[in-house]
Amino acid sequence: MCTFSEALIEKGELRGTANSILQLVKNHIASNVEQAMDMLSVEPSSREDIMKFLEHYL
Repeated sequence: MCTFSEALIEKGELRGTANSILQLVKNHIASNVEQAMDMLSVEPSSREDIMKFLEHYL
């Protein structure tokens, strides 16, 4: 069972990863979001959640 604090930590980690991905793309270090996720070694299981997060906040 996930506690409230664990959910907040997970959301914070998701937000931090999404921000890192955006910075890599904005600074032309990565050519797209997928490449940025590869560079950051984002787990395949987290990629869908990150894409949803990015779509919601862009």
